[in-house]
Amino acid sequence: MCRVLACIVLLLVAGAAIAADDYQPLPLNQVPKAVRDAVMKRFPDAKPQDAHRGMADNKPYFDVHVLVKNQKVWVTCETDGAIRTVDREITLQEVPKPVAAAIQKRYPKAAVRLVNEITEDNSPMYDIAITFNNKKLIVTFSPAGEWLEESNDEQ
Repeated sequence: MCRVLACIVLLLVAGAAIAADDYQPLPLNQVPKAVRDAVMKRFPDAKPQDAHRGMADNKPYFDVHVLVKNQKVWVTCETDGAIRTVDREITLQEVPKPVAAAIQKRYPKAAVRLVNEITEDNSPMYDIAITFNNKKLIVTFSPAGEWLEESNDEQ
């Protein structure tokens, strides 16, 4: 029984190590030129901060974190520089009015901790970190204010 338990623990630890290897820090000077060029073309005033390399569906991708006029932006690119996702940290005042109204209606008196506009395929959505009824949540809305999902914020 102890050997079986030891094997299970070893497999779980090995699986966690493999998953952790899927997303690794990458020195900025090792980011592929196509990725650097794409990020700087999209955000010419950007100041690169850090980068990561990851794998999803057996395809590598790169996350580049930049500051654009003190605004935090994460850009996810394919290896050829094609931009997959842009994740911008914004203020609550910058969300579309229907989103602000929907937050107030669905989560009255919630404390907003962080707002991110996540754009994929030119279609934005808004992830909002809130504290509501003593629970830390991430809530997601469409630009029209349609509630999309809610999850516990474990950070």
